[in-house]
Amino acid sequence: MSKEINITGWDFSKLIESGRMKETKVPWNYHSIVKQYMQGVKRMLDMGTGGGEFLISLAPLPEDTFATEGYQPNVSIAEENLKPYGVKVISGYKDDKLPFENNYFELIINRHEFYEPREVYRILKPGCVFITQQVKGNCDDTIIELFNANPEADSKDWGLDKAVKELMANGFEIHDKQEANGFTEFTDTAALASYLKVINWLVPDFSVHKYSHEINELETIISKHGKFRSTLDRFLLITQKPL
Repeated sequence: MSKEINITGWDFSKLIESGRMKETKVPWNYHSIVKQYMQGVKRMLDMGTGGGEFLISLAPLPEDTFATEGYQPNVSIAEENLKPYGVKVISGYKDDKLPFENNYFELIINRHEFYEPREVYRILKPGCVFITQQVKGNCDDTIIELFNANPEADSKDWGLDKAVKELMANGFEIHDKQEANGFTEFTDTAALASYLKVINWLVPDFSVHKYSHEINELETIISKHGKFRSTLDRFLLITQKPL
């Protein structure tokens, strides 16, 4: 078995740059889209910032930028990474009661993070934009099947249509919507093990020792096909709170 990689935040760049993990590209550029909408913005929120890696890539940031992070192991990483940029990291919050004033933000971005539409609407300033890239509820089905896992949250029906309906029901206007099917590919078992230790809700009790049988089965699949594929279907929504 190859060497596992220590991953911080939601930053999988070490695995990707080494060629041991590959994600299917989507037809949109989330980074470029966010940069476009950042122009002239003074108050921005990044929901589920991880270790702040993506937010840093957007610098220079608006003068009043906040980030939320609900996964405790990432909080101190985000605080350390984002402190030089003047970003305030918020943790220990409830999704349905975020600690921000009504109509506060001019731009809210969300990459693969849960959100409560009503609460996002409340804290977003009228006429301003909420951008989210999400993964569909079938994400990583192949991994779950291989490890016979029972993830903590079951959101199989989560997808573009449901997200659009929820946002519209809470007052948002939809400016753009796109979706794309794809995969995450792993070329060795240690790469997948590194991934599972970060995305630890997929196989909550994962360890190489406990799941040695499944790891051996994974080795066989990779030896035969040169890779192991995991479902990664995504969608993008650009929405606005009406004036």
